[in-house]
Amino acid sequence: MNLREEDLTDETKTLISSLPSEKEYLGGNLCKYQGSWYYYNFLQGVLNVQRGFQPQDTDVIVASFPKCGTLWLKALTVALLERSKNRSSEDQHPLLSNNPHNLVPVLEMNLYRDTPKPDLTKLLSSSPRLFSTHMPYH
Repeated sequence: MNLREEDLTDETKTLISSLPSEKEYLGGNLCKYQGSWYYYNFLQGVLNVQRGFQPQDTDVIVASFPKCGTLWLKALTVALLERSKNRSSEDQHPLLSNNPHNLVPVLEMNLYRDTPKPDLTKLLSSSPRLFSTHMPYH
């Protein structure tokens, strides 16, 4: 399910109406929240992450600005983590058959955008869990 502007929670719609906004930037509306610009539907994901994400001590989070080498960072991180698992040369490395974007979900886009409580059980079986984000540190 892809979240549309009309699918935003009432709380998010109220918040958006109080924020500085830009109409129709590259096909979507933007609003400025905590010093950063977000598309409305991604803002819902950011809010859901801020409220509901419970990091574990072993989590690895790849954080970067959009369009500045995120795919490369994800691939390097997957390669490093797989190397530490002492895979034999006969095993198929995940990067041989998967795009790094498919292996490392984006918190605010892939996991929390459509729901405040995504099912992370399949990620719980792997340690460390690997995520990415474009949200700023603050």
